[in-house]
Amino acid sequence: MVDTLLSVQQPMPEVSVLDLAINDSPIYQNPLASYYAGDITSKEDVLSVLRKAHPQVVFHMASPPHTGKPLELYIQVNVDGTRNLIECSQELGVKCFVYTSSASVIHDASSDLFLGDESFPLVFLPKQKEVYSHTKALADRLVLDANLKNGNMMTVSLRPSGIFGEGDIVVKSMVTIAQEGKCKFQIGDGKNLFDWTYVGNVVDAHLLAGEALLQESNLRADTPDIVISDEKRVNGEAFIVTNDEPIPFWDFARGIGAAGGHPTNIRSIRKISRSLGLVIGFLAEWIVWITSFGRNRSTFSRFTIRYSTMTRIYRIDKIKSRLGYRPKVSMKDAIARAGGSFLGKMKDV
Repeated sequence: MVDTLLSVQQPMPEVSVLDLAINDSPIYQNPLASYYAGDITSKEDVLSVLRKAHPQVVFHMASPPHTGKPLELYIQVNVDGTRNLIECSQELGVKCFVYTSSASVIHDASSDLFLGDESFPLVFLPKQKEVYSHTKALADRLVLDANLKNGNMMTVSLRPSGIFGEGDIVVKSMVTIAQEGKCKFQIGDGKNLFDWTYVGNVVDAHLLAGEALLQESNLRADTPDIVISDEKRVNGEAFIVTNDEPIPFWDFARGIGAAGGHPTNIRSIRKISRSLGLVIGFLAEWIVWITSFGRNRSTFSRFTIRYSTMTRIYRIDKIKSRLGYRPKVSMKDAIARAGGSFLGKMKDV
């Protein structure tokens, strides 16, 4: 995101980054950006950085990993942290606030979803089966409710589906699974379609949203009485983001593995029914929990079984028409880039 902002925007903007891991991560290296270590749940930390950076646009992309963390942490970061960022941004007169939500906020993480769009309601616990998605939905609502409230800050919520890219943990796990020969075991018939989004396309969506919000903010400042039609408005809106190329889940997983140097022989694939997979996942969860005295969780679980066998596809007509979004990197190229980022970097099994 930082590199893209600094490379495509003219004139070059001032870019500042706030993150807990600034001092520990090698990704914060662009000499043209300013980096600040801080906690988004701390009002003092956030106000301090905002006063130094004076941003027109805040891109809120911070969140714990999708799985494996307690509800309390997701609440603290995704909900309380988002509320704190919103309030501090309003207090210091930030013009625009772009939130990285998730397409999972309109899905229960269990049943199939066909052509979901922004008209679908947010899903919360107990209907929502993922605490991560529950807290992302709470934050999503906070962001949209804050639009033009307590000041003139405009907000937007972007909802990407299945973000993946070079070096990320999802891709690494799929390359590892392929390396271990586990891609030859397929849960379900393999026909279930899934929507993914390459990280570079997600960045493009953020830039388009930020630019559109700034234009609307400046237009409103210059012409206070102007009314933007509902069919064109960006502020206060949510937008689903995908690569616009649904792909069978297992084709994607095997494609990532192959790009990472570990192709699966299609003839060797053995299919396991979803119902049997759920039973095996349940047993694996308990075995790992018992043998680790409750410290670890099985990577083969009922959640991963449901995730790999469900259909989850979306419509992105809204972001195409209002923001002019078009995925620049195709699924074929994105899979090659993401999986290829692990070529020669994985330890031998």
